Amino acid sequence: MKEGKFDGLWKHYLLMLIVFFVSAFAGYYTSLNNPPAAVTQVETLSREFAFVKKMSPLLIFLLIFANNSIKALISTVAGTFAGIFPVCFVAINGYIVGVVYCVKGQQIGYTTALLYLIPHGVIEIPAILLACSYGTWLGMRFLKKVRGEKVNFGEDFKMAIKACLKNVVPLLFVAALIETFITPLVVRLFS
Repeated sequence: MKEGKFDGLWKHYLLMLIVFFVSAFAGYYTSLNNPPAAVTQVETLSREFAFVKKMSPLLIFLLIFANNSIKALISTVAGTFAGIFPVCFVAINGYIVGVVYCVKGQQIGYTTALLYLIPHGVIEIPAILLACSYGTWLGMRFLKKVRGEKVNFGEDFKMAIKACLKNVVPLLFVAALIETFITPLVVRLFS
């Protein structure tokens, strides 16, 4: 592997993309087949995050940005353990997106539900998938090291963290700005 290059990262990204869409579909499909359970799940999530409604937009932005950035970094670092954490993280979050989209789509209309998701989601979801791709890539590098292959895991680890900070965190900053300040305007304008 050339120094400073993520050999085969696109395969890891493709895997994360597939996991996300399959799990989102599973969440949506499960919700369609068991609406009461899905509504209960969404209501539970809403209660857990009810405190956010009392916060100023600036604090909401900071909370979203910090939460997503920390999770992205954790997903990259925790990928060291054979890439299991990032795959599970993407699967769980995809499933939740599918459940919430189904329930909210039935309550407020699928177009309006998409308006709540798309403006920031087109940046946030790919950014999180990229962070998780760094994690699964790092996990494969670690496994190669364990098998005795010539791998400079320390350098790979630093490279993955730097890439996450450089490529993912700025995107999450923009996504948090959009989610806090633009998405509500888009929903008001188009729904």
